[in-house]
Amino acid sequence: MKSRILKKLIFLLVFLSGSMMFAQITVSGVISDTGGPIPGVNVLVRGTTNGAVSDFDGNYTLDNVAEDAILVFSFVGFKSQEISVNGQSTINITMEEDAAELEQVVVVGYGTVRKKDLTGAVATVKPEDFNQGVQTSPDQLIQGRVAGVNITQSSGEPGAGSSIRIRGASSIRAGNNPLIVVDGIPLTDSDVSPGSDTGIGSSSSRNPLNFINPNDIASIDVLKDASATAIYGSRGSNGVIIITTKKGKSGKPQMTFSASTSVGSIANEYDLLSGNAFVQAANGAGNPGADLGGNVDAFDEILRSAIIQNYDFSYGGGSETGNYRISLGLLDQEGIIKGTGQKKYNATVNLSEKFFNNKLKIDARVLTSFIQDDAEAISDNVGAEGDLVSSALKWNPTRNFRSADGSFDQPSDNQRNPLALLEYYDDRTETSRIFGNISATYEIIEGLNYKFNFGVDRSEATRGVEQSRLLFTNNTIDRGRADVLTLKTFNKLFEHTLSYNKDLSENLRLDAVIGYSFQQFERKGTNTTAFDFASDDQRRYIDNLNSAATFPTGISNPDLNTFFNSSFFDPTSELQSFFGRANLNLRDKYLLTATLRADGSSRFGSGNEYGYFPSAAFAWKIINEDFTPDLFSDLKFRLGWGITGNQAFPAGSAQEQFGFIRTTDPVTLETISIVAQINAANPDLQWESTSTINAGIDFGFFDNRLSGSIDYFNKVTKDVLFRFPTVQPAVPNSFFWRNLDNTEIINTGIELGINAVLVQKEDLTVDVGINLSFLDNKIENVTQDNFINGIITGSISGQGLSGQNAQLLFDDQPLFAFYLPIFEGFDSAGAPIFADINNDGVINTDFGTPGTTDRAFVGDPNPDILIGIRGAVSYKDFDASVYLNGAYGHEIYDNTANALFTSAALRRGENVTEDIVGNGEDPGSPNTVSTRFLQSGDFLRLTNLTLGYTIRGSEENALTNWFNSLRVSVTGQNLFVITPYDGFDPEVNTNKQVDGVPSFGIDYTAFPRSRQFTLGINMIF
Repeated sequence: MKSRILKKLIFLLVFLSGSMMFAQITVSGVISDTGGPIPGVNVLVRGTTNGAVSDFDGNYTLDNVAEDAILVFSFVGFKSQEISVNGQSTINITMEEDAAELEQVVVVGYGTVRKKDLTGAVATVKPEDFNQGVQTSPDQLIQGRVAGVNITQSSGEPGAGSSIRIRGASSIRAGNNPLIVVDGIPLTDSDVSPGSDTGIGSSSSRNPLNFINPNDIASIDVLKDASATAIYGSRGSNGVIIITTKKGKSGKPQMTFSASTSVGSIANEYDLLSGNAFVQAANGAGNPGADLGGNVDAFDEILRSAIIQNYDFSYGGGSETGNYRISLGLLDQEGIIKGTGQKKYNATVNLSEKFFNNKLKIDARVLTSFIQDDAEAISDNVGAEGDLVSSALKWNPTRNFRSADGSFDQPSDNQRNPLALLEYYDDRTETSRIFGNISATYEIIEGLNYKFNFGVDRSEATRGVEQSRLLFTNNTIDRGRADVLTLKTFNKLFEHTLSYNKDLSENLRLDAVIGYSFQQFERKGTNTTAFDFASDDQRRYIDNLNSAATFPTGISNPDLNTFFNSSFFDPTSELQSFFGRANLNLRDKYLLTATLRADGSSRFGSGNEYGYFPSAAFAWKIINEDFTPDLFSDLKFRLGWGITGNQAFPAGSAQEQFGFIRTTDPVTLETISIVAQINAANPDLQWESTSTINAGIDFGFFDNRLSGSIDYFNKVTKDVLFRFPTVQPAVPNSFFWRNLDNTEIINTGIELGINAVLVQKEDLTVDVGINLSFLDNKIENVTQDNFINGIITGSISGQGLSGQNAQLLFDDQPLFAFYLPIFEGFDSAGAPIFADINNDGVINTDFGTPGTTDRAFVGDPNPDILIGIRGAVSYKDFDASVYLNGAYGHEIYDNTANALFTSAALRRGENVTEDIVGNGEDPGSPNTVSTRFLQSGDFLRLTNLTLGYTIRGSEENALTNWFNSLRVSVTGQNLFVITPYDGFDPEVNTNKQVDGVPSFGIDYTAFPRSRQFTLGINMIF
């Protein structure tokens, strides 16, 4: 009996101890990221099939969990995490985004592809890698971030335009900027705001990308080679930039608010003479009467510390069948020159929903913007009279701005008072734009989808310029002037695509798309000019145009064939396209991409309305071969070829066009209007075509902690488009377009990108990256197309410089090469000495045929080397990032110094820079274009430096339980520039075109750049 009782007691003890050893508990918690709860996260007890999925609010519950079990949390786009239970019944977890996973999908045009399956040269930039601080347009976000991409702002003015060059310039007259695609809609290549001459010289249009709020951008993909861009056919030769806007995320709704305040001041100034130094220098230059008794700093008077405010709000969320996101944005940016700035208002709606058991998906998005640009009298090509910047630079520092009676001292039209220009000149442009699309995607069978996409892009811009009759210029004194310019654009897109994505077998996968696209572009505008107002207050002129006494009807600009009062309607441009692309993946080792697009455009002649643009690419994923050394974590070879086109030139250029022109009646000698031919037809006009070869290697080591790519490319552009004056009938300002038979533009280069994660620990990460580009550009066979003396461009403006130019397009030279007399100093009499290039004993600085005069090719405005450097550090809740970009091996022509800073200017009583004093120049020497004003454009800029701290919300903390995260940051922009260039800034490009042939690399009284400091907060609820 006792034995039986003892056995039962032993059994009970063993049972109880086992139960205690393997106790089962219930574990629950909330799964979130920095933006809030995450639904759909898989939670699994490691080594078992016991699991759960988080609900809409991120909640999960797991029963029968051993107290010593390990839970595995996993979700697409996030790093998997393993957490020990250790007897806890509540485990809350914050998921971390997996950057490597997120970068795997790249937008390539009419679809996406995994990054590891790319066969072409494509770069992706995500928001975490964008340039920080005040950025008004998308191109500024990626400046210096992508190898082979050179982005140059025309000036430091808020909203100023940019030149974007992907792998060099490839055209003369048809544009060199890439095609921009926003959420599947290709943008027009024309301006959307008016820019023209309103009496103070011409000014360029604003950046057409300003309508996009940078905070709404989810990614920017840059397609660089023909195998990637051929899907866009006739518009792909300059590369393609695809901008994708943000969508709502599935899960609990998320609200984001960000605000920042910035202060900007001029980053660099010319070393002008002070009042005392100026008087002494002027006396030495033969002007003893230059001392007028005052002591002012005119340039400082037009500057200010600029305040910039930026506010953004977004609200979004989603479910298993759809998502939504709305956003609002406000940017109020002052320019560092008084009276300048930009106000921008944005609103965006992005919706997506699935229907019929997820077979049908509807996507809709709308971007709207209203932009107000305030400008001052700053010009690209003003002459000796001067604009605001040049007038301030050359103002006699001993001349007071006002006379004794309090009125502005305005000596003459050639010496304009900069403060009078600020007071009596107003220039405002208002641009409204609505951009959006709606698409329907239907899954016919598994893997086969049909998509219809309809998009619109409509803009209206009005520019009003008012100049008081008190302003002393030849156009306005005692008269007053008002100009109203309008520009309207309307573009429509209809697209049908059929895509198929399927594993054909265990070792073969097909991803294909075919489609049809139709896009239509309309553009029209008006120019209204009025003179002779009764009021001094120019701010009332435009609102009271009927009070003007004179509405002139003559030609305002003979070179551009523009009139004071006129309207225009460009011929409607239409583009009809058929396209297809197939990606084959064999054994996940061998990748093949083939693309063909047929474009039919109304811009071209009846005999060449359609062009065909093929491409092919091959990639070998060597990393998946058995023989690849374990040293590599990624290794892929890419090879591609393709032909793309360029049609970025005026609509209707192949057709005969007639218009009204002003001429003189030979009998009455009165000015009359007649209808005349303004463009001759050319039925053989066709696209520019660019053939590209690309070879590249992608590599990775140490589990991709060290990764990168290297690419070689060769681009050859043929059938170059050019405009000529008509010979018969010989009508002034009548032209025709044709393709050049022999001229070729060649770009070759090597691109290198390297990224390294130097430290990767739980609380500390350090990563760096660098991209390098080595570029070579040249034009060939220009002389074989009857340009015996080459093609002249690069007009130089200023006192004594009328009709002078600095650049020439010629055989075996880079595009826009500087062609100048070589300056060798001054002789004993102070006259300039120029090299006798042709050794004929006579100095002749005219253009002429190269080799026959004393000019030489002395510089290249196209950089040989581009560099971008980034670094990022995060320690617990602190983070820091730094970005630098630079360019080397190019020159800049300082037209500002050529026009303003000479001994002759001192004799005229105008201020100059310190280096002019005692330089040996005779004040009576003629002002000449030469290498004296050609400088190295090399620079390395600290683009921005950001420091941040993030506070995580916690339900247990009463101070932080009302938000998910709060980040505070401080950013400095343009903190320093290392450069030998002594102008305002080496990153500049003033429009100095000649007869429509663009220029590049010339600086003329450009709006100076600022240095900015920004304090910002970002809150997620």
